[in-house]
Amino acid sequence: MNFRARTYITFAFSFILITSALILSQDAIDSNVSKIALIIFLTIFTYLVYYIYTVKMSHNILKLHLKEAQAGEKRQENLQKQLLKHNTNLENEVSTKVREIHEKRYTNILTGLPNRSKLLEESSTYKFDKMALLNIDNFQSVNDVHGEEIGNVTLKITAVFLQKQIDDKNLFLYHVGGDEFAIIAKEGNDFNKEIFIEFIEEVLQKYKDEDFVYREKKLNLMISAGIAFSGRKKMLAYADMALKDAKKRNVHISVFDDQELEKIHKSEMESHKKLLHALDNDDVISLFQPIIHIKDGSKPTKYESLVRIKEDDGEYIKPFSFLDIAKTNRIYNKITKAVLTNTLDVASKYNIPCSLNISLTDIDDKKTMEMFFNTLDTYPNNELLTIELLETEDFSNYNDVYKFCIKIHSYGIKIALDDFGAGYSNFAHILNLPVDYIKIDASLISNIDKDKNSRVMVETIVELAHKLNIETIAEYVSSKEILDVITEIGIDYAQGFYIGKPKHIEDLLSA
Repeated sequence: MNFRARTYITFAFSFILITSALILSQDAIDSNVSKIALIIFLTIFTYLVYYIYTVKMSHNILKLHLKEAQAGEKRQENLQKQLLKHNTNLENEVSTKVREIHEKRYTNILTGLPNRSKLLEESSTYKFDKMALLNIDNFQSVNDVHGEEIGNVTLKITAVFLQKQIDDKNLFLYHVGGDEFAIIAKEGNDFNKEIFIEFIEEVLQKYKDEDFVYREKKLNLMISAGIAFSGRKKMLAYADMALKDAKKRNVHISVFDDQELEKIHKSEMESHKKLLHALDNDDVISLFQPIIHIKDGSKPTKYESLVRIKEDDGEYIKPFSFLDIAKTNRIYNKITKAVLTNTLDVASKYNIPCSLNISLTDIDDKKTMEMFFNTLDTYPNNELLTIELLETEDFSNYNDVYKFCIKIHSYGIKIALDDFGAGYSNFAHILNLPVDYIKIDASLISNIDKDKNSRVMVETIVELAHKLNIETIAEYVSSKEILDVITEIGIDYAQGFYIGKPKHIEDLLSA
């Protein structure tokens, strides 16, 4: 019942009582009844006044609460607008930094040419069938004699010169690093092998004859070249072999001999035998590299499990020499099993947090995943484990990766994204996957004490990660100067040779 209705009823009731009281007072004004009626009337009248007052006050309080609620709602709307504006600004800032990182990832900053990463990516898009790897002769001498500024100018003018040579010829030019450039023809190009070799010879001769002058200094420059016509994804490696052969024989051009493929094939077969022998004899081991918390020394040191093959002479073979061979021969899952077992044994025995790498190849293999989770089921200390996801640039089936991450979390295991900042898609991963750590790529950390752009990008990554409650780990911390910079930036963990080299866990714990 609303306020107005209650008021009407109250007044009606009061009117009846008052009228009755008056009638009684007329009929028996001198009697005791009239006195009683008068007392009743005054009591009811007093109650009526109090009740009206109470209802009025309740109405006022209700109006006040309503105004406060409306004011609160308005404040909430303003807060939401501010938050939306902040999110928009953050998204724009992140998008800008992502574009900058993407540009740096695929472009040589000095010359503006596509870099090695771009070449490797486009080798999967385009079918390259001819490649010339060019190297400036005695480039180090240019730096030593004329200084680094002249060295940088040399690279720039070389890039401009080479670009002019390939214009309108449907060729691709890359600055693959240092003083090395690559000229590439894709399948179906008008160049056959002989014409391509002749063209490269002509470019080298023109470069030798060109008068390069900077600030009245004449630069006498020459280029050597290694050429490859086969190998697809290995073409750059083959061209590099040819270039080294040219340098060794002191000639300007060397063409990769297909007979070298037989040597490479034999070498791969030998590596395959070594790998099988190591698996059969438990010589696939793990060395461990420490990861320290930078500011909070009370937190335990973590250790990354790094796979190695132990040879009979006590030396260790690093994974780049055998992982591709393992994948080709479909025994990669055996390496994963060995590393998982090694890591869990150490974590359980010494009660220390450890991490190991899991690749997209592992996640895509049903047998590997079955083995992986069956092994986890036999260990009681899975909460000490962190899984570092590799090949994040190649994630295509997010559904499988997401399911893997959710299942991993159900075991109490943490997840880290490796090589963060090396590619654009990493930023999407931290929004779509339940990530606990990101390991900032070595390309951004290795020269952060000297490269302002690297520092700005790392600062952006750290700020974004911390807003998402994700902890950061810097890889490749190789000096005190780098450690000082990442400490100032606010990175949580550090890993690298300056912190500690990969060793047997017993050697690390006893040090």
